[in-house]
Amino acid sequence: MNRLQEWQEQLKLVFEKKTSDALIPPVLFFLINQWLSLEIASLVTSIYLVGLIIYRKVKKDPGKYAYVGVLGVLLSIGLSLLSGEAIDFYLPDLITTGGIVLICFGSLMIQRPIAALLSHLTRGWPLDWYKRSDISPAYKYATIIWGSYFLFRLVVQSYFYFTDQFSSYFFFNTLLGLPMTIVMLIGSYVVGVKTLKKLNGPSVEEFNNGDTPPYEGQQHGF
Repeated sequence: MNRLQEWQEQLKLVFEKKTSDALIPPVLFFLINQWLSLEIASLVTSIYLVGLIIYRKVKKDPGKYAYVGVLGVLLSIGLSLLSGEAIDFYLPDLITTGGIVLICFGSLMIQRPIAALLSHLTRGWPLDWYKRSDISPAYKYATIIWGSYFLFRLVVQSYFYFTDQFSSYFFFNTLLGLPMTIVMLIGSYVVGVKTLKKLNGPSVEEFNNGDTPPYEGQQHGF
């Protein structure tokens, strides 16, 4: 498996079908708010969300990410309507970013890097493998990268939010957010895999088999 295929596999695990569901509502809300009004933008975006749920039902798609996304966007719409300010559409997003920062650095403080837990949940690898001293540092480095990235986003988003720069928040968060996140994920993946190789720990298969050193090590996946 070449590097490009590895990166594609990693990104697929993270995004699955969530990308379009996450991108379309804020784009729709932004454009209609710019052209017409906050109320019409809220109405049209809500209609789109209802249509999305109906589509998932007809296609018999479990749509778990769609349902979560719909609730989040409806909350955002509700907040913006209550305040009468379009920028409050992004308040839940700002709070979420802050929460991610706390989780990343909090997990490092308790020696349980969130990158390891998420890898365990998505790949199903044994949790004890991640706790090894010749494995765990790789996931700590990845978590540091994640935390630093989201801290940067939090600072920029906070500035745009508290200075009421709705358009700037939209362009930074929606149009630049996905490319930046992809670069961050690939970067943390590359750093993590290289660190695993330097640590000379066992691969998941070697760990499950109870093999002894010297190890071949984890060659693919993180």
